[in-house]
Amino acid sequence: MKAFYSFALASLLALTTPALLAGAPTDDTSAGVWKLNLAKSTFGSRKPPQSEVRTYTVDAMGTRVVISDVNADGSRTESRALLTYDGRAHAFVGSDNYDAVSTKRLSKYETTADMWLKGKVVGSLRRLVSEDGKTMTMNMKLDKADGTQEMTVSVFDKQE
Repeated sequence: MKAFYSFALASLLALTTPALLAGAPTDDTSAGVWKLNLAKSTFGSRKPPQSEVRTYTVDAMGTRVVISDVNADGSRTESRALLTYDGRAHAFVGSDNYDAVSTKRLSKYETTADMWLKGKVVGSLRRLVSEDGKTMTMNMKLDKADGTQEMTVSVFDKQE
């Protein structure tokens, strides 16, 4: 009987410890709706979008992001991904520049991400949510297929 309790305790610890170490998904300070502040953002050599809204929703799997853009030419795009902050790559749907993203949490307010295309890292991102939770800043560097590099700083205002 003692062996059974030891096995049960070891099983419980094996199942719960990774989740505890990763942090509760509800602690994601990016949760909510964020609107791009065009006046505070920089886009390097590319034309800025007319608008961008990012919606981060937390569930048991991690944080899901949906990015809705109205591009400079008026066309609309939507992309989405699951962010797990464990360094593992997950599908990123809706972008021609990358097809997967891997994320890590550095603190309650700061995360980093690598963007992947066909198994190769082609970009990096640093996301910082202000301590008051009202502003989110993203610094992104992306290696483009034509050999150029794109660097952007996107500033978002929380809507909810």
